[in-house]
Amino acid sequence: MKKYLAVWGLLSLLCTGAVLASDSACFSIHDSDRKNVCLAMSKKQNAYCHSVKDHDTKNMCLANVMGQQSYCHSIKSHDLKQQCLAQVK
Repeated sequence: MKKYLAVWGLLSLLCTGAVLASDSACFSIHDSDRKNVCLAMSKKQNAYCHSVKDHDTKNMCLANVMGQQSYCHSIKSHDLKQQCLAQVK
């Protein structure tokens, strides 16, 4: 659960524009899932989402990068699913 919060804290900041991620900032992240989410969001490339190991994190990443709520429905965590549906329009 701690990992979810760290990844989604980063993703929420990126999605709201509060942080403009750069490739170099993303590459400095040691956790591979967090790094791939950061790269996916900064480059707007879903290929990085497919490298995310955690199922829910991968679907949240894909939903945000692709702008498709259908990925939100594959998220198992109720709270993350609701957050995803609220974020992705």
